[in-house]
Parts: sequence; structure tokens; C-alpha cells
Amino acid sequence: MKKMAFLLMAMMGFGLMAQAQTDSLQQYTGKFTFPEGGIVSYVTISVDGGKLVFSSDKGNGSLEKVATDSFAIPEYQGTGKFVRNADKVITSVVIDVMGYHLEGTKDKTVAILDRKYLLKSKGQESFTR
Repeated sequence: MKKMAFLLMAMMGFGLMAQAQTDSLQQYTGKFTFPEGGIVSYVTISVDGGKLVFSSDKGNGSLEKVATDSFAIPEYQGTGKFVRNADKVITSVVIDVMGYHLEGTKDKTVAILDRKYLLKSKGQESFTR
């Protein structure tokens, strides 16, 4: 019985560690836009299978962490570094790959709320669209 309890606790611990790693990678996700006329116009970064990956209009690849906010891009023999503002929020990314130096700005996410929900929460339950 003790072995079973230990095994169950160990499995839960590994699950929590995997979730924590995915959550810590989420801070790097988003769409980064590069200046017009560059070799890429955007890069979208997401978490897939617990790993950080990117897609762009020129290709896809992975990001392997080498230090805080710094990643290797093995498919293109490059590096990526995320830049934070004074509030420690990621605002941009600097990518050096295949002889190119790219600096992209993180797009701001805009939350779109349902007007019906907003009116209902303010006590105005009836309206017409």
C-alpha cells in the first residue's frame, strides 16, 4: 500500500512539474511582427507538447532554452532572445539566424468581450442588436 501511495504521489509530482514548465513557457508565446521589408514579416510562438515552437511565413522550428529569455534555434543555427520592459513583461524578440539580425515587436492581445455579457453584468438585460 505504501508503494502504491508513493507511486501515485510521484506521478502527481511529475504531472505538476510538466504543467509548471508549460506555464513558464506560456510567457514567451504570441505573435511578433518585424519591420516591413525584412526576410520575415512575423513569427508566431506557441507551446506544443511541452516545447516552445515557432511558425512564420518562411518556415517552422523549435526554440531550446539555453539561459533566461535566451533560446537556440537548431533548425536554422540561430539564437533568439526575448526582451522585457521595466515591468518584466516580454515586449519584443531579437533573432540572429543565418547571418540575419531581426528585431520583432510583440503584438498586443486585445480581449473581445460579448456586448450582451457586458450589458447583462451592468443590469441592462434586454437590448437589440
